[in-house]
Amino acid sequence: MQEKRYFTLEEANACIPELVDEISQLRAIRNLLAGLHAEITPLLEVVSSNGGSKHTPALLKATARFEEILQRIAARGCHLKGLDPGLVDFPHLHEGREVYLCWRINEKEIRYWHEIEDGFEGRQRL
Repeated sequence: MQEKRYFTLEEANACIPELVDEISQLRAIRNLLAGLHAEITPLLEVVSSNGGSKHTPALLKATARFEEILQRIAARGCHLKGLDPGLVDFPHLHEGREVYLCWRINEKEIRYWHEIEDGFEGRQRL
């Protein structure tokens, strides 16, 4: 089990370029998976046993890549809260208690934080 990581503001901001790329990749893979799902689902509905599909290798590869990126983000200690709007929380210690530094993909740097139980709606300016 990985030890909990607490980010300084500088450390969290240093993650932003990679997160922008990773979230963009996840969104693209999600769109690819949705398209593959739309093509494969009708086949599965008419075939009583899965005889396979020419799209199965792409589906498996995209799913594995999606999972790999999610694991990389989690291993860093970041909490991806959603692809839309691209929301990430970073555990942070503030006055001796755990809070989250909060960032959205359209923000150039982290400018907000919130209590853990408050979530995005409780964001406060740093």
